[in-house]
Amino acid sequence: MPQAVELPAEVATVQHQRRGVFGRRKSTLRSQRQTEEQRAPSIAELVASMRHEPHREPLLEQIEVAGETYHVKGIARVFGDLGLPITDAGCTAEDLTCILVPEPWNEHDPNAVAVAVGEHHVGYLPADIAVDYAPPLLQLGSTNTLATGLARIWAKSDAGMIRARVTIRIPECDACW
Repeated sequence: MPQAVELPAEVATVQHQRRGVFGRRKSTLRSQRQTEEQRAPSIAELVASMRHEPHREPLLEQIEVAGETYHVKGIARVFGDLGLPITDAGCTAEDLTCILVPEPWNEHDPNAVAVAVGEHHVGYLPADIAVDYAPPLLQLGSTNTLATGLARIWAKSDAGMIRARVTIRIPECDACW
């Protein structure tokens, strides 16, 4: 489990009165033009710098992650880290720890919850589910902790194009945080 570390100064500027990266944002961050000083932290930075809470049993919610098409590089890196080639026949990696990372600064959806495996961003909770999970995950994040679950990733090379599906198992929202 990673040790908690001090966030870099450029990440800390997202904080509201330095109460944590998941504290309230200043209204200036809502503008579309963010300066380098105000840039939002990357998923990899957050995953690397925050504690990961062991997953809470029971993992009753089975969720198909959204946006895998946009995160194929992250999925390919997961398979690379595992030493598993993505073949024409397909390949599956199971029982991987997934990490839920709330993104209140996401310009498309302030309730967005990214899903990472290792430090690799592999997709998002679907919006209709993220709206329920975001508030308790933000509260947990304010303690420098990220929630975890288990992931199954299937990937296939289709004429050089990677097709993938990420399914996660996490605790029911109302049962945990």
